[in-house]
Amino acid sequence: MSIFTGLVLFFVPIQGLVLSVGIVIIFDTFTGVYKSVKLNGWKSIRSRKLSNIISKMVLYEISIIVLYPIDKFLLNELLLNVVSVQFFSTKVACVLLILVEITSIKENIEAALKINIWKNLKNLINRAKEVKNDIDEIKN
Repeated sequence: MSIFTGLVLFFVPIQGLVLSVGIVIIFDTFTGVYKSVKLNGWKSIRSRKLSNIISKMVLYEISIIVLYPIDKFLLNELLLNVVSVQFFSTKVACVLLILVEITSIKENIEAALKINIWKNLKNLINRAKEVKNDIDEIKN
Protein backbone atom coordinates (compact mmCIF):
# COMPACT_ATOMS: atom_id res chain seq x y z
CA MET A 1 0.00 0.00 0.00
CA SER A 2 2.86 2.40 0.73
CA ILE A 3 4.22 2.06 -2.84
CA PHE A 4 0.83 3.03 -4.23
CA THR A 5 0.63 5.97 -1.83
CA GLY A 6 4.12 7.06 -2.85
CA LEU A 7 3.18 6.95 -6.53
CA VAL A 8 0.01 8.94 -5.92
CA LEU A 9 1.94 11.55 -3.96
CA PHE A 10 4.63 11.72 -6.66
CA PHE A 11 2.03 12.72 -9.27
CA VAL A 12 0.10 15.18 -7.08
CA PRO A 13 1.80 18.24 -8.65
CA ILE A 14 0.28 17.40 -12.05
CA GLN A 15 -3.19 16.37 -10.90
CA GLY A 16 -4.67 19.66 -12.15
CA LEU A 17 -3.05 19.21 -15.56
CA VAL A 18 -4.32 15.65 -15.90
CA LEU A 19 -7.79 16.71 -14.78
CA SER A 20 -7.87 19.66 -17.21
CA VAL A 21 -6.99 17.49 -20.19
CA GLY A 22 -9.60 14.93 -19.13
CA ILE A 23 -12.33 17.55 -18.82
CA VAL A 24 -11.57 18.97 -22.26
CA ILE A 25 -11.66 15.47 -23.79
CA ILE A 26 -15.06 14.85 -22.21
CA PHE A 27 -16.37 18.20 -23.46
CA ASP A 28 -15.07 17.38 -26.96
CA THR A 29 -16.92 14.08 -26.79
CA PHE A 30 -20.18 15.81 -25.81
CA THR A 31 -19.86 18.30 -28.66
CA GLY A 32 -19.01 15.47 -31.06
CA VAL A 33 -22.12 13.55 -30.02
CA TYR A 34 -24.21 16.72 -30.29
CA LYS A 35 -22.89 17.35 -33.81
CA SER A 36 -23.52 13.78 -34.87
CA VAL A 37 -27.08 13.75 -33.52
CA LYS A 38 -27.84 17.21 -34.91
CA LEU A 39 -26.62 16.32 -38.42
CA ASN A 40 -27.52 12.62 -38.69
CA GLY A 41 -29.95 11.81 -35.87
CA TRP A 42 -29.61 9.35 -33.01
CA LYS A 43 -28.95 6.46 -35.39
CA SER A 44 -25.49 7.91 -36.02
CA ILE A 45 -24.34 7.20 -32.45
CA ARG A 46 -22.33 3.99 -32.32
CA SER A 47 -20.69 2.44 -29.29
CA ARG A 48 -17.61 1.69 -31.39
CA LYS A 49 -17.13 5.41 -32.10
CA LEU A 50 -17.80 6.29 -28.48
CA SER A 51 -15.19 3.77 -27.34
CA ASN A 52 -12.56 5.95 -29.04
CA ILE A 53 -12.87 8.33 -26.10
CA ILE A 54 -11.34 5.70 -23.85
CA SER A 55 -8.28 5.21 -26.05
CA LYS A 56 -7.87 8.96 -26.48
CA MET A 57 -8.19 9.58 -22.74
CA VAL A 58 -5.69 6.83 -21.92
CA LEU A 59 -3.21 7.99 -24.56
CA TYR A 60 -3.35 11.66 -23.57
CA GLU A 61 -3.25 11.05 -19.83
CA ILE A 62 -0.45 8.48 -20.01
CA SER A 63 1.62 10.80 -22.20
CA ILE A 64 1.36 13.49 -19.50
CA ILE A 65 2.14 11.01 -16.72
CA VAL A 66 5.18 9.63 -18.60
CA LEU A 67 6.48 13.10 -19.49
CA TYR A 68 6.29 14.33 -15.89
CA PRO A 69 9.12 12.17 -14.45
CA ILE A 70 11.29 12.96 -17.47
CA ASP A 71 10.59 16.62 -16.90
CA LYS A 72 11.14 16.38 -13.14
CA PHE A 73 14.43 14.49 -13.24
CA LEU A 74 16.00 15.61 -16.55
CA LEU A 75 14.48 18.62 -18.23
CA ASN A 76 13.40 20.76 -15.30
CA GLU A 77 16.92 21.76 -14.22
CA LEU A 78 17.89 22.74 -17.77
CA LEU A 79 14.69 24.60 -18.57
CA LEU A 80 14.66 26.54 -15.30
CA ASN A 81 17.76 28.33 -16.60
CA VAL A 82 15.73 29.52 -19.62
CA VAL A 83 12.21 29.93 -18.24
CA SER A 84 11.18 30.24 -14.63
CA VAL A 85 8.33 27.73 -14.85
CA GLN A 86 8.45 24.44 -12.99
CA PHE A 87 7.77 21.38 -15.19
CA PHE A 88 7.64 23.52 -18.32
CA SER A 89 7.66 20.59 -20.78
CA THR A 90 4.75 18.87 -19.05
CA LYS A 91 2.75 22.08 -19.03
CA VAL A 92 3.50 22.81 -22.70
CA ALA A 93 2.41 19.28 -23.63
CA CYS A 94 -0.85 19.79 -21.72
CA VAL A 95 -1.48 23.11 -23.44
CA LEU A 96 -0.92 21.51 -26.85
CA LEU A 97 -3.28 18.63 -26.07
CA ILE A 98 -5.91 21.07 -24.83
CA LEU A 99 -5.52 23.22 -27.97
CA VAL A 100 -6.07 20.14 -30.15
CA GLU A 101 -9.26 19.36 -28.26
CA ILE A 102 -10.48 22.97 -28.30
CA THR A 103 -9.99 23.04 -32.07
CA SER A 104 -12.09 19.90 -32.33
CA ILE A 105 -14.76 21.40 -30.06
CA LYS A 106 -14.85 24.53 -32.24
CA GLU A 107 -15.22 22.43 -35.40
CA ASN A 108 -18.01 20.35 -33.82
CA ILE A 109 -19.96 23.44 -32.78
CA GLU A 110 -19.49 25.12 -36.16
CA ALA A 111 -20.64 22.01 -38.03
CA ALA A 112 -23.65 21.40 -35.77
CA LEU A 113 -24.86 25.00 -35.73
CA LYS A 114 -23.65 25.87 -39.25
CA ILE A 115 -21.82 28.97 -38.05
CA ASN A 116 -18.30 30.37 -38.30
CA ILE A 117 -17.21 31.27 -34.78
CA TRP A 118 -14.19 33.38 -35.83
CA LYS A 119 -16.21 35.33 -38.39
CA ASN A 120 -18.95 35.99 -35.82
CA LEU A 121 -16.37 37.04 -33.25
CA LYS A 122 -14.76 39.47 -35.73
CA ASN A 123 -18.18 40.92 -36.55
CA LEU A 124 -18.91 41.32 -32.84
CA ILE A 125 -15.61 43.12 -32.26
CA ASN A 126 -16.15 45.39 -35.27
CA ARG A 127 -19.68 46.18 -34.08
CA ALA A 128 -18.35 46.99 -30.59
CA LYS A 129 -15.80 49.36 -32.15
CA GLU A 130 -18.56 51.07 -34.12
CA VAL A 131 -20.67 51.51 -30.97
CA LYS A 132 -17.65 52.89 -29.11
CA ASN A 133 -16.98 55.36 -31.93
CA ASP A 134 -20.65 56.41 -31.91
CA ILE A 135 -20.51 56.96 -28.14
CA ASP A 136 -17.29 58.99 -28.51
CA GLU A 137 -18.96 61.15 -31.19
CA ILE A 138 -21.96 61.80 -28.95
CA LYS A 139 -19.68 62.82 -26.06
CA ASN A 140 -17.79 65.27 -28.25
